[in-house]
Amino acid sequence: MGIRFERVLPAGMPNLPDLIADIERWLETVQVPPADAARLMIAFDEILSNVVHHGGGAVSVAIALDDRTLTATIEDDGPAFDPLAREAPDTDLGLDDRAIGGLGIHLVREMMDDIAYSRDDGRNRLIFSKTF
Repeated sequence: MGIRFERVLPAGMPNLPDLIADIERWLETVQVPPADAARLMIAFDEILSNVVHHGGGAVSVAIALDDRTLTATIEDDGPAFDPLAREAPDTDLGLDDRAIGGLGIHLVREMMDDIAYSRDDGRNRLIFSKTF
């Protein structure tokens, strides 16, 4: 069954810093190695910030730790949006030549082992995992 963390963030951004801090403390409590925790926190910060700033609605976070694999599910009831449908940015281009946006989710893709998006029952669902 593993160890779980679950929270719901009501619509709006005021509680996002508290949620991020709660996740970070939980990762420390369950003894995720610091380097892996840092990568996971980048993913959580990027994904949750994007959902709160662009999606709207309530956000739920569920994290499961089984053995050495962490799986996170982030859901929101905002408009349908698949961040994985966007092409990876061309990092060979100079900053002035790149399209705006997309670098954060690109970093998440690179740092996590798996990432998937689905739209179910009017909710966006992004699931990512990392084994350490």
